[in-house]
Amino acid sequence: MAKNWFSTDKMEHTQKIFFLFINILIVLLLANCTGSKNRQGKSDSPGPGEEIADTVLYAVNVINLDSADQWADKRLRRLDQPKMADMFFKALYNGNAHAVDYYSGEKIPADKIREMEESGKFNREEMAQIQFEESWYFDPDKGRMTKEVHSVLLAWPVFNNEGELQAYEAGFVLELNP
Repeated sequence: MAKNWFSTDKMEHTQKIFFLFINILIVLLLANCTGSKNRQGKSDSPGPGEEIADTVLYAVNVINLDSADQWADKRLRRLDQPKMADMFFKALYNGNAHAVDYYSGEKIPADKIREMEESGKFNREEMAQIQFEESWYFDPDKGRMTKEVHSVLLAWPVFNNEGELQAYEAGFVLELNP
């Protein structure tokens, strides 16, 4: 019997390889990104760079919700999610960042976010995904890539009645460097 190269098993294997490749690429890019440049082109760090991406959006899971996903465990092993979440909320409450409604684009006062957090709407410990909005810069002469993060969308998981992950719900956007 001839092999069916497009069988479900083969397609699932190909998809897993593709996602592994994409994750490795993102990890390599993040590992090589140091310093930042603002949108006006002024460098906040040593070394110039030429803008190669005005705005890039991408999501990163910061909690592994799939106990069988060993690759996610490995990718997240050095991430201190509680510390990151605490720092995001601290920056917001100290006025060093602003909250923006993801759907309307309107600013949300920090005290309103605090109320929602105290009511249980936003549980820092359950913040499972973030989405970056950033600009990328590259200096080919130095082999240096830098990026500037403009905002971070904080998202929480949504489960169905059987406890299975359905999606991530946008909480709010944290605008950095207001």
